[in-house]
Amino acid sequence: MKGTAGMVGMMRVSRLAHRLEDLLVELRSGTIRTTPELTDAMLLVVDGMGRLIASASAGTQDASDEAALERLLPSSHPHPETAAPAEVLPTSVALEQPHEPVPATASPVDPPAAAPGPGPATVAAPAAPPRVISPTLEVPMARIDELNRLVGEATAAQLRMGGAFGSQLHLDPETVSEYRDLTKVINQLQEATERTRMVPVGTLEPMLHRTVRDTARAAGKDVRWEAVGQEIEVDRGVLEELVSPLTHIVRNSVGHGVELPAQRLAAGKPAQAVVRFHASQVGSKVVIEISDDGAGIDVEAVRAAAAKAGVDVSHLSEAESLHLIFGAGISTAKVLTEESGRGVGLDVVANAVAAIHGTVEAVNHPGVGAAFRIVVPITLTVIPCLIVSIAGQPFAVPLFRVSRVVDEQTVEVVSGRKRAVIDGRAVTVSDMASLLGLPPAASGTWLLLGTAADQGAFQVDSVLSKRDVVVRGLTGRLRDLEAVTGAAVEPNGSILLVLDITSLIARSKAAIAPSNRVALTASKPARQMSILVVDDALMIRELQRSMLERAGYSVRTASDGVVALEMLTHDPADLVVTDLEMPNMDGFVLTRSIRANPHLANIPVLIVSSHASQEDHLGGLDAGADAFIVKASFDEAGLLSAVSGLLAGTGSASPRRAKVEARALQAVRP
Repeated sequence: MKGTAGMVGMMRVSRLAHRLEDLLVELRSGTIRTTPELTDAMLLVVDGMGRLIASASAGTQDASDEAALERLLPSSHPHPETAAPAEVLPTSVALEQPHEPVPATASPVDPPAAAPGPGPATVAAPAAPPRVISPTLEVPMARIDELNRLVGEATAAQLRMGGAFGSQLHLDPETVSEYRDLTKVINQLQEATERTRMVPVGTLEPMLHRTVRDTARAAGKDVRWEAVGQEIEVDRGVLEELVSPLTHIVRNSVGHGVELPAQRLAAGKPAQAVVRFHASQVGSKVVIEISDDGAGIDVEAVRAAAAKAGVDVSHLSEAESLHLIFGAGISTAKVLTEESGRGVGLDVVANAVAAIHGTVEAVNHPGVGAAFRIVVPITLTVIPCLIVSIAGQPFAVPLFRVSRVVDEQTVEVVSGRKRAVIDGRAVTVSDMASLLGLPPAASGTWLLLGTAADQGAFQVDSVLSKRDVVVRGLTGRLRDLEAVTGAAVEPNGSILLVLDITSLIARSKAAIAPSNRVALTASKPARQMSILVVDDALMIRELQRSMLERAGYSVRTASDGVVALEMLTHDPADLVVTDLEMPNMDGFVLTRSIRANPHLANIPVLIVSSHASQEDHLGGLDAGADAFIVKASFDEAGLLSAVSGLLAGTGSASPRRAKVEARALQAVRP
């Protein structure tokens, strides 16, 4: 930093770096000993140097900032004999631990030249030329992601080739040596490309270490930071998502879990507390644990806060009560800040970990300490999944979300409520097909999905298999799909959707049985408008559903016109959004059927179709549609604008008549 800053003319940064270097030399040689105040100053100078560099690039550098930074560093230091012993310092971090004295001659110097020997045998070999090109190469992450995508497509093509051997040539592909060689090479290539995204978890250790130190200094606590397993590697994308939850946990451990030195001494503990980071690999998972030897978590206080928030805690076990600290809407700050400080904002941690298919749990030792254990997959590319059939279509369910497969006979639906009793515990019961807008199944297999604290029973047609799935993330507008977390290419070239169980559990809880609906009171005159989305493509249905639900509408979905018409007959909607091309009953017939039914005739119909021809547009208006949107130019703003306009005119057929009249005038125009 000192040399480079000087080369580019940033002399202020260079001078500060020089001052820091002088201090480090004295620390390493043992001339001075560290104090927390000295380390505070050095860290603040490092932060300030970053600001100086940023301000210089922005052209707003201020000399007063540099002067303030230089004043942070003492101009003179106490003699070693007068310095405070390191073992009684109030805070311990890496820079504050005394180093072994290093003699001045230990600094790097060029090795002496070898003395000439008496004969050829002792002549020194010529020195190796210095390395000019670095052994590492920086590659943009987008390029690595593209490489991974291409390898995934190569794997799918190889699987399709194997299927062609059997279906067309009637050969077992494993008996063809060239095919076996190709499979081996592609597997090796896939493993190699996945490793390019792997980084050590220790990459986060300096940042977490600094967080521990700053929090301890601010709270007047004596804390030692320990880290084990920093060499464990994990996918870069996974590690990036762990930055926020890990920072939150270590800040809570130091700021609220660890006691003040006087309190620790009164409890018979050392004045200095320990916060420990431990990472390990277990199969295809990485386990990261943040632990402390503080006061632990007051479970009774957590239960009291949850009960105050309206949660029934009478039937909860100790472990289930402890897990309540990850729940949203449970404020325990007033109680736990005074005692152990846990529970504030930990729902954010749980949500962030769940987003990368991980789990988090708390391990409590009252009076002795607590630990937060995060388990995440090494990579998000390959996920063990349960392949299930829903409405005749295969879907993938992440295996880490599957608690068990339940026999249908063991499920008892509680009268009048969408609940079932499984192993003596009431859980939400849902038909997976209905949640996805597919035709519901009369019978099938039940899956218990979710975590111990948040479970749901879902009915599927059947369980097909269990295998690893190479998952690709969704891009563009498909990222808004709430029920789908990714997709995979099957050997036959079809797309296998990976379901988002957290979203489905939330959706199942939001679906209230008709017998349990509560009438609106006079204090809430505004009724939530209902919309029926009809499309045979699951992704399009879910995309439109998510957009409309975010706008505050109540949304149902149907996979074709027959299902939609039946749903409208039993429970009319305020608006219908439909595709044109669908099996069983297309959008044209559905629209005509709505207009022919006296009870449904005034429902506005919005067609969203991939067909952009004038004939389809006019045909939709002729059938009775009120508006037409082409999927190629489809966006959220356009959809919401059209929906809002149609709902504003609900009950009047004038917009539709105006469009038909405009179409007629256009048809006769020369």
